[in-house]
Amino acid sequence: MINLRNPKFLSLAALCLLTACSSTKQLGSIDHGVRKQVPRLAFNPADIRQASNYTQLVGRAFISDYKNYGERTGALIDVILNPVSASSTQWFEEVCRRGNVLSGPVSEAYRSRIRTVKTNQYGQFVFTDVPRGDYYLSARMYWLDTKPFTGPVQYGGLVAKKISLRDSIETIDLHDKDRCQAYYH
Repeated sequence: MINLRNPKFLSLAALCLLTACSSTKQLGSIDHGVRKQVPRLAFNPADIRQASNYTQLVGRAFISDYKNYGERTGALIDVILNPVSASSTQWFEEVCRRGNVLSGPVSEAYRSRIRTVKTNQYGQFVFTDVPRGDYYLSARMYWLDTKPFTGPVQYGGLVAKKISLRDSIETIDLHDKDRCQAYYH
């Protein structure tokens, strides 16, 4: 019979409890290291070239699940449509392509030009009444994969691409082929 008041038993029980509650670095986590800080360019509204007529953009956000031969739907995530300007091109080149971080405040004039919509449960999104022109389309998509020995591991990240909206209705999807290498795993 086990004596619950035995100091050896209490020490062993406390050790087991602390071990179960401890957190260790998961095998699936990725250390990106220190990212280079790049000063943010000042926004100039004259950089944006848009037509006076409008378009509608529809699409889906998803990530291919090559392990299970399916898709991970970008359900209920924000999709961002950012007009091409020197500032947005700097973001695309420095953040998406090179993995750097922009430092400095974002101007309200720049922020007001960015459109954001939420996807539905199927990953579908719609932007209406968008001036025709060139844009960066982006989103952050993540999913958790459970592994029996290491626990959940997060996959996915930032996806972005440059698009041109010319027709009255455009259909453009956003998926893992558009991943920003330094912000995707």
